[in-house]
Amino acid sequence: MRIAAIAPALIATLVSAGALAADMLPLKQGLYVPANRPCKGASNAEIVNYWGGNSSFGSSQAECKISKLARKGNVFTITDKCADIRGGGEIVGGPTVVTITNPTNFSMDGKAYRYCGTQVQF
Repeated sequence: MRIAAIAPALIATLVSAGALAADMLPLKQGLYVPANRPCKGASNAEIVNYWGGNSSFGSSQAECKISKLARKGNVFTITDKCADIRGGGEIVGGPTVVTITNPTNFSMDGKAYRYCGTQVQF
């Protein structure tokens, strides 16, 4: 009986927590490479990642979280906070403008990227 009484509150909590964890960008989670490069054999320097939630675009050397996001159509201006994975220090940068064509393609800094799955292909 007691479980039945708390079930609605528990469900409401889980639903609201799921809403908070929604992806901030309409992209598929995983790894992206320059559109003119094959997925297999892409170097770490070319690969960027997006893992959903409040993650921003990371690389093999940095982990980034979105701190501010503005959207106008399919153009997103992202301000993020990044940390150097190896040294732990903060990486400072300005806002980044990203144009998202569809859930598997975007352009950033004048370069087009495409989706390559969730694991590096050697």
